[in-house]
Amino acid sequence: MSVSIPAFHVPDASKVAGSGEVFIASRQDAASSGNFAIKLHVTFDPAANDYPTGSVFIKTDMSDGAKTSFDATSIDLVNSYGKHNPTVYITGRCKAGMPLNQTGLRFWLMIANNKQANAAGTPDVVGFVIHDNLGNRIAYGTGALKSGDITVAPK
Repeated sequence: MSVSIPAFHVPDASKVAGSGEVFIASRQDAASSGNFAIKLHVTFDPAANDYPTGSVFIKTDMSDGAKTSFDATSIDLVNSYGKHNPTVYITGRCKAGMPLNQTGLRFWLMIANNKQANAAGTPDVVGFVIHDNLGNRIAYGTGALKSGDITVAPK
């Protein structure tokens, strides 16, 4: 059974930018570091653009998934909400780098901005999944940033 993640159908005014790295101990083995890294800059201003714009880059090195990089080729939706720990959901299409070198992939991304990772308190949390055009999961991961910071600015 494949995972089905419901999509919001209308993007809202949002801005998210930053980068960081997540370590997941259970995804580390002799061949995998257990890390994934993310770098993104996504905006949507409905007064200025018809669609969200920006870039999303995810690099994975975890067991139980492709070890490669993923670059967004389009951003379909961005929805954000919240005041004290703004949260954003982003969906779109992407392609995989070598050795996978695959196009026609879809990504889903969630980020909770819990303030700066180097400040006392809860680090930002990032979760993602990437599927191919048949619904097969290619890569996934969710965890707290061990380094970096991502800012989410909802409407």
